[in-house]
Amino acid sequence: MNELNQEILNLPVNLYRAAIAIRGEISRKLTNAFGEEFTADYWFILNHLFHENPLTQGQLAELTNRDRASLSRTIACMERIDLVTKTTEPFDKRKELISPTKTALNFKPEAERIVVEAMGEAMKSLKPIEVIELNRMLGTLFQNFTKG
Repeated sequence: MNELNQEILNLPVNLYRAAIAIRGEISRKLTNAFGEEFTADYWFILNHLFHENPLTQGQLAELTNRDRASLSRTIACMERIDLVTKTTEPFDKRKELISPTKTALNFKPEAERIVVEAMGEAMKSLKPIEVIELNRMLGTLFQNFTKG
C-alpha cells in the first residue's frame, strides 16, 4: 500500500479523535464557567442563534447537521436552563421559533473567550494560515458529503 493510501486510511480516525477531544474540552470548560451542564452541542446551537435569530427547529437542524428528534431534546434541555426560548411562528402556528435568552446573550462574551482559548490551545503548533486552511478544508470535506 502506498503512503498516501495509508494517510487516507488514518484520516477518519484522526478526525474522529480530534472532534471528540474538542467537544469534550469545550463542554468541560463551558460547564465550569456556566455553573451548570453546558455541552458543546449547546454552544454549536447558540453560535448559530447569536448570528441569526430567531430560527426554526428545521433551520437549526440543517445548520447543525442534527436530526430533529435529538435537536428537540437538546433544545428542551437548553430551555430548562434558560439558554433559549421558543415562540410560535406568527405565519405558521405549527412552527416554533428559537431564540437565545438574555442569560445566553450575557454569557456569550465569556463563552466565546473560552472556545477561542480552548481551540487556541489545541492549535498552538499551527500557524494562522494553517488554521484558516484547516477550517477551509474541513468545510470542503463536509460539503462533499452533503452535496445531494
